[in-house]
Amino acid sequence: MQITSVRIRPIQNKDRLKAIASITLDNALILNDIMVIQTEERLCVEFPHNPYAKDKNHVQYIIVPLSMAVRLEFEEHILNKYERAISKLKEVV
Repeated sequence: MQITSVRIRPIQNKDRLKAIASITLDNALILNDIMVIQTEERLCVEFPHNPYAKDKNHVQYIIVPLSMAVRLEFEEHILNKYERAISKLKEVV
């Protein structure tokens, strides 16, 4: 599985939500609605969850990396692309 593309849509005027990302895998599969979130410690990614899950006390994620290595690879690609996008926005202003 190869990450072939990452797209970032910066979000303004939200406290924690900084961007929405999409990742393309092997030029064949797109994963949408991955959120870039600012926590108290750092930026991180949050995968989309099912708002219609039957058990409202348990979050049911739609996209679930099965290993920490895959999660970290996704996060690294997304956060690098996010930082580049923010840098370009700052240059324009």
